[in-house]
Amino acid sequence: MGTTDALDGSAAIDAPGMLARCDPTKPFAAPTLVENVNSSIDETTFSMTRDEEIGFVQRTVQPPASNTIVAMRRASATAPFGVLDGALTSVLNNAAGDEQAPSVISDGLILYFHRQTASDIGIYAAVRADASANFDAGTLVTVDGTSLTNALTPTISADGQTLYWLDFIDFGKVFSATRNVGATGFVNKRAASTIAITSPVVLSHDELTMYYARGGGVDVLVSTRTSTTSMFGTGVPVANVNSSASDIPIALTDDGCVLYISSQRSGGFGGYDMWEAHRPR
Repeated sequence: MGTTDALDGSAAIDAPGMLARCDPTKPFAAPTLVENVNSSIDETTFSMTRDEEIGFVQRTVQPPASNTIVAMRRASATAPFGVLDGALTSVLNNAAGDEQAPSVISDGLILYFHRQTASDIGIYAAVRADASANFDAGTLVTVDGTSLTNALTPTISADGQTLYWLDFIDFGKVFSATRNVGATGFVNKRAASTIAITSPVVLSHDELTMYYARGGGVDVLVSTRTSTTSMFGTGVPVANVNSSASDIPIALTDDGCVLYISSQRSGGFGGYDMWEAHRPR
């Protein structure tokens, strides 16, 4: 898999002869529980840096119901995640409101999320100066000069230049916009799907494949499009990853080899747990 060597999120090209982790044309295998992450409370959204060594999880705490974003680290993409890092997002979580749906830029220096307060729900960008620093509290994103409120569940593209989100008023409709100023300024709002969804937008590196869920009896679905200027339509169920319980896609590795889902299926720790499905070589 490529490594990131630019702050704009661009990836280095794999070295010649490097063995691919999977065959991207093969279906995913059945999901297994992600080690060291799950608990009896809900783990419902997830995002990783491109090297897969830092992850961000939305965890729901009961009672009372509240959401925070916690970080975790590991030594490599094949190692298990370790102890949760509360310091990295402590300032962000201590701001007023519930913090949900993290989506981190590939180099780990900008974290997009939505925050719900008593008065509104909107998309924010938290930043940090370098990989050793903690994130700030976050600043509200603007699109075409207007604050991005009545919006939720952001997803930043692999190159860090396009933000996708769900509309809160026209509930679940997917929109996107292009980054043009710093971490928070975006322009050219446009529809990105012909359907409404009820999950994060989980995208392939080239933004031509979208994994999503919608409605009751939730399953993981996949939709494709021919270009980034066209829209996603109704998808089809993803083979091997769905169960009789609710299954929601939450992240995809840059090489498309590992799909992460949040599921209420049996065999977990209770509530929604994180599972991972791998494509074989």
